Amino acid sequence: MQPVHTAWLIFLLPLLVVHGAWLWSSMAGAIDWCLPYWSGCTSISRAARSSDALFLFRAVMTFNAALLVSYWLHVSHYLALYSAPKTATRPLNIIGITGAIFLVLYANFLGSDGDFYQLLRRYGVTIYFSFTVLAQMLFLRQLLLRFPAKPVWITYKTWLSVGLLLLGLTSVFCNALLTGDARDRWENIIEWHFALGMNSYFLFSALLWHHTGYSLQARSALPTPK
Repeated sequence: MQPVHTAWLIFLLPLLVVHGAWLWSSMAGAIDWCLPYWSGCTSISRAARSSDALFLFRAVMTFNAALLVSYWLHVSHYLALYSAPKTATRPLNIIGITGAIFLVLYANFLGSDGDFYQLLRRYGVTIYFSFTVLAQMLFLRQLLLRFPAKPVWITYKTWLSVGLLLLGLTSVFCNALLTGDARDRWENIIEWHFALGMNSYFLFSALLWHHTGYSLQARSALPTPK
């Protein structure tokens, strides 16, 4: 599969399955009808595990994890075409692929009962989110070092990364200052926006790779995007 197609799928599949699971569980009466981006009435995990949508969620997210592994390998090859050293791309690969592995852990233990499984889910989703965003920022740093003119898709990646950092800081303050239902609602609101922002990063990767003509056949330096 071409790198552009991989990035597009990583953007589209979670977008469709997460919102599809929310709609499925809402229509089944398993969760209340609401707009979770604004009301924070449910988390992504609860929306997915509250109905038979859980099985679709598990399957799609496991497949998405495999696509993520492929994506991070494409990233290192892409950066190598612009003379990025292995000392820069190897840590990025390790972090990104680790995040993908923990996505499998989270998805497959979602809906399982017991404190141990809950602990695995919590570690799975935390490491998936944090490691994926960290790898995204490392990729962005390498792009900024190699493309000082800051092409439009890299500029969008930059603003998106700043937004994710702000959401992360907001989450820390909410956990420290709020309690009870108010904290749960704000955690859910932040989670939905954070997941959407993190996922949108892959859209800009797809557009950047399309713009520069990056493909599996690329063996020499690509033109610098403008």
